[in-house]
Amino acid sequence: MMRPLLTASLTLLSFASFGQSARLVINNDAYIVYDVTAPSSQETWLVVTNPATNAITVSGTGGNIISEREQNYLRWGIGATTGIYSVPFTTAAGVKMPLTYQKNTAGTGAGSVVFSTYNFGALPVATAWNNDLYRPSDVTHMHDNATGLVNNSNNVVDRFWIIDTQAPGYAYTTKPDATLAFVYAKADVTTNNLIASTTQVGAQRFNPGVQKWGDFLPVGNFALSVPTGTQNTVSNVVVPNADFYRSWTLSDFNNPLPIELVDLKGDCENDQVVVRWTTASEQNNDYFTIEKSTNGVEWYVIGTVDGAGSSQTTLEYSFVDHEPTGLAYYRLRQTDFDGSSKTSAMFAAGCESDGGISIVNAWDDGSNVNVLVSSSIEGMHDLTLIDAQGKVMVTRPEQQIQNGITHLAFPKNGIATGIYMIQLQNEGGSLNRRIMIQ
Repeated sequence: MMRPLLTASLTLLSFASFGQSARLVINNDAYIVYDVTAPSSQETWLVVTNPATNAITVSGTGGNIISEREQNYLRWGIGATTGIYSVPFTTAAGVKMPLTYQKNTAGTGAGSVVFSTYNFGALPVATAWNNDLYRPSDVTHMHDNATGLVNNSNNVVDRFWIIDTQAPGYAYTTKPDATLAFVYAKADVTTNNLIASTTQVGAQRFNPGVQKWGDFLPVGNFALSVPTGTQNTVSNVVVPNADFYRSWTLSDFNNPLPIELVDLKGDCENDQVVVRWTTASEQNNDYFTIEKSTNGVEWYVIGTVDGAGSSQTTLEYSFVDHEPTGLAYYRLRQTDFDGSSKTSAMFAAGCESDGGISIVNAWDDGSNVNVLVSSSIEGMHDLTLIDAQGKVMVTRPEQQIQNGITHLAFPKNGIATGIYMIQLQNEGGSLNRRIMIQ
């Protein structure tokens, strides 16, 4: 595979030679900016072969490396050397967030550590909280630990870090032990998150072998920046080699739901939406509030259901929305006896004749055409892009649409500027939405 290095905007950047090895010195707030316009599947690489801890150095007023895409990789050929390595990552908005990788054991094999970081990018503000829409390529879900069923994105900082000791061609035979420290921008906690910029969070990584986050609960020491600061830190994240995997994020230390919710869904029955949920256990559960929204942003209460207090048995609940408004969003807010509450992830349900599916947004982010689909049912649909003359420009057959929100994307390579039509179609009918491609 061809691996273009990078495109960069640099000021006062030098490669200085010390002995046998070169160093990358970034001086006085110079920037290395990766090729963020590359197609989503294309990799860009910045390669540092010097294993010394000072092979990447910032001086003066500091330095900045902007990744902001999973595939914008920095490969550091650390090999068997141990020590503290710092990558001076910076957000696209200019907030410094250095990542510290302390390599505690040599590992085996002449390996490299591959780094990158990115956030929600060009997603609309209303959906930036939903990490499930832009999770790393090896991550299969953002579900909570208690049930493995509920999207836990609103209890997670809206950013991922890749720290990979097993990249193909550069892998360690035995992974090193490591201690990590993360700095994150407060702006990476967006609207509709349940956590705030001051919530104590810890580091978690995804284990692709068992497809779980929760076999490694949040760890680290959270530190709040000064009130006027723009970033917080999570340090002293100690990770033995057996627990080290590539994809990381920061999540709320506390249980994301104070009940063990094992099922939550809505179905159309007799022209009414029936919301059903099941709990495996409850503790100090006073009541549930059922909330509804037509846009996923503005919510209003449509009813309450008493909880069971404390229970260790499986309990089933339901609530009937007698006035469904077509496709809508629902969620549960659970309140304890002490007044504290937590909110579930939202889901879609409706009684529309089209099966409760709609294209809620379509946009051009500069590299890809993005389509956001809301549906109350799962199903397969063919995705087509049609120009103003009716010519089919792109086809993506058999796209999986989930219950809730599904994000689809394809590269816009070779597509001229103009007005186009996005079409989703299956045996049940078709949906259309216009889009302007720049």
